[in-house]
Amino acid sequence: MRYKISGKQIDIGESLQTHVEMEVSDILEKYAERPTDALITFSKESHEFVCETAIHLSTGITVNSKAKEHDIYASFDKSAKRIETQLRRYKRRLKDHANLRTTPIDPLKLRRISSPQITMMMLVQKTKR
Repeated sequence: MRYKISGKQIDIGESLQTHVEMEVSDILEKYAERPTDALITFSKESHEFVCETAIHLSTGITVNSKAKEHDIYASFDKSAKRIETQLRRYKRRLKDHANLRTTPIDPLKLRRISSPQITMMMLVQKTKR
């Protein structure tokens, strides 16, 4: 897992970097199986700190978050909370999708059905409604 923690026009201290790495690793350990990298960028807009977070997963999903707060730690914590919510919902969607099917799919049965049978089944279903 690669972490890239950077700041635009501001200095990022060691304590903030370790805080970010610990929080992100805890979230990813809980919700994501194979993360590839995390990009966290801090910047300042007028009197607020902005934290932009992007986490790339090996499944091809990219989770993005942006938060603004008066404190730099608070901005990251708000962004991390949003990331955690997105990953939790994604994981729940994957679990729910797997639980919808009560019996496993038999690939041999799918190959035996020919196209005229499928169209006939579709016509019968349409007329029943």
